[in-house]
Amino acid sequence: MEIQLPDLALKQIFSFLDLFGLLQASQVNKHWNRIAESDFLWRSLSLQRWDCSNFTNQHLGTHTWKQFFLHQRRKELRLALAQLHNFIYKVTKNIAYDMELAYLSGNSLTMDEQEKSIICGVSPKQALCTWDVQEVGDAAGNIYTFTLPGLRDVSKVTASQYGIIFLHCSPDKKWIFACGTYRRTLPQVFLTESLLRPSEGSAPLSTSLPHKLCVSACWTPKVKNRLTLMSQSNPEKKTEFVTFDLTTKRTGGQTVIQVHKIASFQLAAHLESPVWMGANDGYTIVFTNGPYLLLFSITGFLLQRFEDHQAAINNFWVDPRYVLTTSKNSVHVYVWEEGGRHPYLRSYYRLENIWHDPTTDDCISSVMCDNASIVLMVTVSEYSMLVMYSLNT
Repeated sequence: MEIQLPDLALKQIFSFLDLFGLLQASQVNKHWNRIAESDFLWRSLSLQRWDCSNFTNQHLGTHTWKQFFLHQRRKELRLALAQLHNFIYKVTKNIAYDMELAYLSGNSLTMDEQEKSIICGVSPKQALCTWDVQEVGDAAGNIYTFTLPGLRDVSKVTASQYGIIFLHCSPDKKWIFACGTYRRTLPQVFLTESLLRPSEGSAPLSTSLPHKLCVSACWTPKVKNRLTLMSQSNPEKKTEFVTFDLTTKRTGGQTVIQVHKIASFQLAAHLESPVWMGANDGYTIVFTNGPYLLLFSITGFLLQRFEDHQAAINNFWVDPRYVLTTSKNSVHVYVWEEGGRHPYLRSYYRLENIWHDPTTDDCISSVMCDNASIVLMVTVSEYSMLVMYSLNT
């Protein structure tokens, strides 16, 4: 006699399944199919992968959460599975050498098939234009906070008397990390709310991180209050990675920031000091080492090593979906894959230097991507140019 579990029990069991497990369960019988198709389970899967807590049934329209999940996965895989003939190739020359680039759109969680990739650029002497609140550090060590439209000045905070070299906003926009140009000062973390709504006569809420000689830092997309710092000591040439969790606590009627060191390790002496680093799930760190791309746990275990470049990697991009590396005017694309205890990287393809002019000395000075495009800043002796690959839909 066949025993049929109650709906609630099946739903609880299915909540532990991944995408492929849930799809397989839906093929067993009509009862399992009805439970496996439920919005509750597919919304849970979506929340595990994307920051879509504000995505409502109104945004879905007539679509289900299963359709939403599969649509977003297809958008992600378009770039991963693309080949050179799938791209439209454009070049824009005479770009300012020191221009900073950012996407205005392209990775939105929508059901729109015709979403466009839009980038913006800004040099140190130009105005900042963006769709969201941004914090911009300057050479005098100040943090300026603006709102849009109109770029109205909200606050000005002196974060460092030596100038700011790194300024990173956490994925949930709750925290701002600031590191000064003088490496022996302690880096700071600000609570964004105190910058957006400053109290007259009181300093914004901030704290110092107990770690000097910082040369790079990154927030973790999937653990939004987790920050990893990379430090290098010049005489000994030692490289150390330290990971912190940040929380707030009400004490005596006041809010204080608490810093918790959760992991650290020193890089082996025979490995070169990295220039680029990034993170994904909160438990892994990816960085370059000469021509190699390395994936480590935050406690120092080597998880993966890629040798897809013959020359040293000279630029790097990490986001929750992709890792891009550049070397000698070519780009290599890696994709984060789920499986096992931690996400892992899979090497997909290389874009060769079809823009390269053999009569000039050029190099890729920056690289970035979204779900449908790859953008490079290529610096030539006399000028810089944007090289844009967009998927041909």
